[in-house]
Amino acid sequence: MRFWQSVFVSIKLPPAEVARAALVVIGVGFASYLLWQVQEVLFLLVLAILLATAIEPLVKQLRRGPFTRGSGVLAVYTLIIVAIGLPAYVAIPNVVSQAAAFMTALPDRLEQLRPYAESLKPQTMATLASGVIDNVTGLLQKPQQPAQDQIVQAGTTAAHTLFSFVTVFVLAFYWLVERASIKRVVLRTVPLRHARGVNTVWMEVEDKLGGWVRGQLILMLAIGAAATLGYVLLGLPNPALLGVVAGLCEIIPMVGPFLAFAPAVLVALATVDGTRALMVVAYALVIQQIESNVLVPRIMGSTVGISPLTVMLGILIGGALAGLPGAFLAVPIAGALQVILAHTLRSEDPSQSEEHMDPTDRAEHEGATTASEQVRAA
Repeated sequence: MRFWQSVFVSIKLPPAEVARAALVVIGVGFASYLLWQVQEVLFLLVLAILLATAIEPLVKQLRRGPFTRGSGVLAVYTLIIVAIGLPAYVAIPNVVSQAAAFMTALPDRLEQLRPYAESLKPQTMATLASGVIDNVTGLLQKPQQPAQDQIVQAGTTAAHTLFSFVTVFVLAFYWLVERASIKRVVLRTVPLRHARGVNTVWMEVEDKLGGWVRGQLILMLAIGAAATLGYVLLGLPNPALLGVVAGLCEIIPMVGPFLAFAPAVLVALATVDGTRALMVVAYALVIQQIESNVLVPRIMGSTVGISPLTVMLGILIGGALAGLPGAFLAVPIAGALQVILAHTLRSEDPSQSEEHMDPTDRAEHEGATTASEQVRAA
């Protein structure tokens, strides 16, 4: 017979070590709580950094002329306002009128979809589709008057959105103006032997984020313009409104290209005929092929080259943590984390391992390194 004997090992930890570990755990928990409470501020800050990295190359070009960094940023802001304001001034009245006409005619268009809904198989799908049409039609025909508190809430939301929009541009301005100082502070906090690597990662992340924002804006503009032109040629009603929807949907990761043309297919099916709807589907497939095989490789390049699985997981995690804003920021944040992880694990490809330094950034890096050496010597 074998007898098992319990052996107890007594581990004595110094009280100071226990107290230090407890303080670290409490500090991490408290910092996480604070970050969670100010998540909206962090969201605006990330948006500001994305905007700053997107316009950074243009600001650098202006600095080679008579512009300082601050005046260069203001000049770029002026160009952005003009580039957005003039087309918006011309297009918004047309889009608004088309949207009003679309909402007025929507009940009749939904009724025209009823035969298609009732012909769906199995019967459960037909019943569900018919119920959706009935509910939407009822809401449109008998719109509820908004209560006083709802009007106040809508006004507050609009004011908050405008304030957030202005805040993003203000934060981006200060980030661009104080970028060199912020980088020097960050480089002083790391060991001297790692300063060069941290600066390289900083530049790679900026290249990734800035390229993603610029490429995404160009893709949205290209898809919106192509969709509007196609809808005009196909004779669809409200082509400008449908084109704007297609361009905005392009920013949605993964499913955006499919959602971009879905409203146009439904409108064609409801207002024209099934043949025209099939033509819209065919046109959408052609545009998506051109986008995936021509536009994306040429415009996006290697800006945020992460796997579709990582993108999908990032969207799901970001959406679970912060809703739609978290899902929106999932792709650029995942791209930045990929650069940091690849550099940490020494798994960069040759293009990533090259330092993205122009003479200005190299001078800033050397200045930061010199300052670090002086601090350590003192």
